[in-house]
Amino acid sequence: MKRILLLAAMTLAAAALARPAIDPNESADTRGHAQRVALVAASFTERRARRKHGDRIWVHAQSDVDADRSTIWSTLSDYDHLAQFIPNMSSSRMISRNGADVVVEQRGTAGFGPIRQKFTVLLTVREELNESITVAGVGGDFRYFDARYDIVPLTPHRSRIVYEATMAPSTPMPSIVSLPVMRSLISSQFGALVQEVSRRAA
Repeated sequence: MKRILLLAAMTLAAAALARPAIDPNESADTRGHAQRVALVAASFTERRARRKHGDRIWVHAQSDVDADRSTIWSTLSDYDHLAQFIPNMSSSRMISRNGADVVVEQRGTAGFGPIRQKFTVLLTVREELNESITVAGVGGDFRYFDARYDIVPLTPHRSRIVYEATMAPSTPMPSIVSLPVMRSLISSQFGALVQEVSRRAA
C-alpha cells in the first residue's frame, strides 16, 4: 500500500525533465526495457509511459484544448487552489516565492478502491511565464521526481498542454502494479486539469 501511495504522490504536480517529443509509432523497446500505458480520458492522449533505469518510470502525456496560453498558465500556476479540481488532492499551498522560483507543498490520499493512504510532497517550482512549469521533488513520499508542463500555442485561442515526468517510488514496484496505478492516476488528474482549463476558457 505504501508503494501505491508513493506513485500517487508523484503524479500530482506539474514538473520535469525536458525531453524531445516521442513518436507515437515508435517501438516500445527502442529505449531499453520500456512498457507502454494507454490512457483514455476526455480531451486527453497519453503517448508513452516507460520503465527505465531500474525502478524509474517515464511518462509523456498531452492534450489540445480551446484556450490561450494565459488561461492555461493561470490554471497550472494556481497552486493554492489545485486541490479544488485535482482528484485525490486534499491541499496544495505555496510555501514561498522568490521571483520565478516557488516552493509548494501538496497533500492528498491515494490507493486502490476503499483502501486509501495519505501522502505529502514538497516541490520546488521554476516558472517561465505562459510557457512552462518545471518541478522537482525535494521531500515527501518519493525517492525521485522530476517533471514539466509545456504550453504550446497552436492558434491564438487553442493550445497544447504537454506533460513529461520521470519518477521513482522509495520502494521499487513490479510493473504489473505500477503501470495500472499510473494509468488511473495520470488519466484522472491530467484529465481534470484539462477540464478546468476548458471551464476557465469558456
